[in-house]
Amino acid sequence: MKKILLFTVISVLVITSVIAADLTLNIFKTNHTVQRFAVSVIDSVVTNNDNTMLQIYKNDGVINSVALSDIDSMNYSSGTYSLPVISLVSTEYDKSLQQGICEVNISVDGGCELIERGVCWSGTSNPTINDNYSANGINAGRFYSVIPNLVLGRKYYVRAFATNCMGTVYSNTKELVALPGNVTYTLDVDSATYPQYYNLLTVALDSACYYYNRYTSFKANIYVYYNAGIQTAQASYHGAIGYGSDTGYMWVGTTMHEMAHYFGSGTTTDWKSLMVNGVWQGKSGQQLCKQLTGAILKGDNNSNPIHYWPTGINYRSEVGSVNDLINHAKIIQAMLVEDCGLPSSW
Repeated sequence: MKKILLFTVISVLVITSVIAADLTLNIFKTNHTVQRFAVSVIDSVVTNNDNTMLQIYKNDGVINSVALSDIDSMNYSSGTYSLPVISLVSTEYDKSLQQGICEVNISVDGGCELIERGVCWSGTSNPTINDNYSANGINAGRFYSVIPNLVLGRKYYVRAFATNCMGTVYSNTKELVALPGNVTYTLDVDSATYPQYYNLLTVALDSACYYYNRYTSFKANIYVYYNAGIQTAQASYHGAIGYGSDTGYMWVGTTMHEMAHYFGSGTTTDWKSLMVNGVWQGKSGQQLCKQLTGAILKGDNNSNPIHYWPTGINYRSEVGSVNDLINHAKIIQAMLVEDCGLPSSW
């Protein structure tokens, strides 16, 4: 079989210089699929050094490789083909997963099967697959593509692409910014009168803000106060966070727990309406909780649910590592912003 293929490759090299431009090279594969390449876009066809791959060099610099063992036969056919028609519908930064989610639509495949599709991105306009790219699937229609490992605060330019037998085409360009949160605080505790409380709360608040800013999109300046009458700590929706004199609650875990209340967990009708019979009904939060912890996202099973678990940090024992704090922030983002539709800034 290899000798026949090599002979076919030599024939392709000879014929491509003289045949009509509307011909297509068809590669019939052993899995009953066909890859087609417009002869007009082919520069040369060769095998690699160890005769295991057929390499098709195209005029645009792209190289498509097909394993010789996957090829059943090849031939030419005439037909009128065109480049695909593609558009980048939307780009969105997913804070909980720290990746870009892109919706793409390929409305026309050009008359021959797609070879590759996906998105490409860079820090400059008009990115190509020579920059960063992610490919998934070979079908026309709408699909989603993921951009991983984005750097917080950096602006990216994104285009979708599709490749068929005629070549590669790019979509419109959209900007994508991996926006960090911007949670700050105003601490109303006299450092001279209560130096211990002030120092403990400063460390706790700085740490909590770090995790919320790194893993959520919330933006707010939170008023924090001390009142000896508070037994533990408390918070209200878009109101304030208060602490009593028990220093056992002046740490990052309790502070993040109260920030969750401040942003709407257990303090809004939107959140309460999705905690049904003690189980969270929101798709994003539930899926993310299972992914991060392996557990079902649950909460209070009554008419006025306030707390949830796991990662609710209702008790100090729930935090065994930094990952528990990170997972808390990610799940709060998913529950409040993605499931409840609550604002992340106001």
